Amino acid sequence: MARKRRRSSSFAGGTSSGAGTVFYVMGAIVAVGLLGFGFYLMNTTKAEMSADAETLCPISGPVAETVVLFDVTDPLDRTQSEQLLQYLEREFAESAVGTQFTMGIVSEDSGKWGATQALCKPRSGQEVSALTQNVDMVKKRYEERFLAPIHDNLAKMMMASGSNTSPIMEALQALVADTPGFLTFKGPRKVIMVSDLLQHSDAMSFYKGDDWQSFAVSPSYSSLGRTLDGVAIQIYQMPRVVDRIEDPAVIEDFWIRYFDQQGADLPRVSKLGGL
Repeated sequence: MARKRRRSSSFAGGTSSGAGTVFYVMGAIVAVGLLGFGFYLMNTTKAEMSADAETLCPISGPVAETVVLFDVTDPLDRTQSEQLLQYLEREFAESAVGTQFTMGIVSEDSGKWGATQALCKPRSGQEVSALTQNVDMVKKRYEERFLAPIHDNLAKMMMASGSNTSPIMEALQALVADTPGFLTFKGPRKVIMVSDLLQHSDAMSFYKGDDWQSFAVSPSYSSLGRTLDGVAIQIYQMPRVVDRIEDPAVIEDFWIRYFDQQGADLPRVSKLGGL
């Protein structure tokens, strides 16, 4: 009987030892799994955030390009400013991750033409999963490296210039030419214009009674290029009453013909009103 009890005791002890071994093995597997997941999370975040240090554009290049031209001669009233900000913020929010943005202004001083530093839209914290990304890091980059500079530029661009002339065509061409890759980019391209559309320069001026017909036979017409093939055009038009322009319809007609000549899509127009 004693021998049977000893054998039984020995067998029980062996079972306890085996269970302990299994426990430690399983614990090791779990630990290795967690460690591996940690490395995966770190590498995924690193790969996701891999971009040009200055522009935040993907290493492979932007997926789309958008330029924003501001022609703000007179101050916007509060309602117009709030409308414009909401429209522009929607433009940024609805754009694809990796879209490159630049901004420019219309000014009588040609030295102020051109593009701001190009910035590409990165992923925001809402577009990543905590299971595979460091959400705080992604969110911080989006807010500090993209949104903050964009809002700073918006604040500067929306200030009234008080210019005596409004060379919209010239400033637009300077903006697209100065935007990295815009003229040769093969993906989606977009032009956003904030303007009253009252072109006023030596090349063409509504204030002098010019229209598309007079512009088309002027020496300046020969300088008109075709740089906007397939480009989407969004215009946020600021209303303005000008007594010297007898027929406001010539303004719409001019810009439809201008963008058609440039190869762009038919413009979409949203008016900024206060009433």
